Amino acid sequence: ARIVVNGRAQLPWGERRPDRWFDTSVFSRPAKGAFGNAPKDVFRLPGVNNWDIAIQKRVPLAENASLNLRWEVYNLFNHTQWSSVDVTARFDPEGNQVNPRFGQVTATRSPRIMQGSLRIEF
Repeated sequence: ARIVVNGRAQLPWGERRPDRWFDTSVFSRPAKGAFGNAPKDVFRLPGVNNWDIAIQKRVPLAENASLNLRWEVYNLFNHTQWSSVDVTARFDPEGNQVNPRFGQVTATRSPRIMQGSLRIEF
């Protein structure tokens, strides 16, 4: 059975926090034998704001040789990338929601990663 949605779950942008990504108070347990009314897209998961960059310089050493320098940075500005939210609502027999992590961000994507390379070509 699907959960019952009693209002708008998506919070305004300024009210979203890692410990409260959507309004959990609008959800309730469906009555016994009922299907619930939750659509597949009650709220939006966190988006991705990621900048990658690569810089390369080729330096000639001799007529047939050169030095290649390369630096790559993934998630350049080290912006926190939330990757998942706990969307599992659990109810006790009285109908109270008992999952303390319901609506909280549970994981992040990779932080800034950098790598460099030095290659001699001849």
